[in-house]
Amino acid sequence: MTGVRDMLRLRMSVDDIARIRLAAPGLCELPVSLQALQLVGHPYRRMWRSEAGRLPQQAGRLWELVPAQGDVPLFLAPETVDDIDEAIDIVQSTPAARIRAEVTAGRATRLSAWVEDLCRGRTQARHDLGVAMRAYHDHVMAPLSPVHTRVVTAELSHRTREIATEGIATMLNSLHPAVRWRAGVLEVAGPVHADIDLGGRGLRVMPSVWPRPGLALEWSQPTLVYPVPYATWLAEASAGYDGAKAALGATRATVLQTLVDEHTTTSLARAVALSPSSASVHASALRRAGLVASRRRGKTVRHSLTPLGLDVVTASRGRALL
Repeated sequence: MTGVRDMLRLRMSVDDIARIRLAAPGLCELPVSLQALQLVGHPYRRMWRSEAGRLPQQAGRLWELVPAQGDVPLFLAPETVDDIDEAIDIVQSTPAARIRAEVTAGRATRLSAWVEDLCRGRTQARHDLGVAMRAYHDHVMAPLSPVHTRVVTAELSHRTREIATEGIATMLNSLHPAVRWRAGVLEVAGPVHADIDLGGRGLRVMPSVWPRPGLALEWSQPTLVYPVPYATWLAEASAGYDGAKAALGATRATVLQTLVDEHTTTSLARAVALSPSSASVHASALRRAGLVASRRRGKTVRHSLTPLGLDVVTASRGRALL
């Protein structure tokens, strides 16, 4: 995002607003979860590393298609599909011209020989892509599916309650700082500048592992994808996924557990065997996640758990954090 000029504006009529609906993602999460795996600190990456942490060799082809940052090729994200066999069939049937257009969009580096073959519609390259998708699904997405489902369900329940008690405008304005609703226009800050009239098609709103908001305007219904809040990931992951260690990492989970009792930065460092500067960094990260509150008292800063932080620790008790 480079400024106010980089803004996608969706003009919405009364009919569009009436057709706003919440939806759970399916296998359209495949390419964006690849990006999440490359982001240090992302809950999806932490849980994956806790489970296995190694990408199967057969899935390696996907790295050649999905950049570490920026837009993902949308042909890899079939709309509203939950079955991996169906998803593979749809992706393998993508016209070569579309593959080339989406893979090369914004790319500064040369395509690999295999990607060139895929862009030419070569049968072996399409077969290899199907093998890569299945390996990634079976070894990354499937093992994380239970906690991913809990996270999405919790997020959709929260948004449903928000609409019922505070209205659609409040829900839209609370999705992400880059998303803003005002005067019949939904603004999404990002790398594209455009002004689009939805023309009564409505809008699907979908929580995702993707770390930034995005729009899939080419789908049968225009879809706004937004990141699931970190606190939702953490609360649901801790509720039944080997505690906070999987979502936070071992050291930060220890800090969280230690702050059941209030500590200064110095006493926290002593309790968890860290330097004061490291203890301060971990406490700050937990504070940004809404799990820890810090307040200055004289020359010292004191840290304690927020209600959410206490809920996370309580949910993890009975399953060792470490």
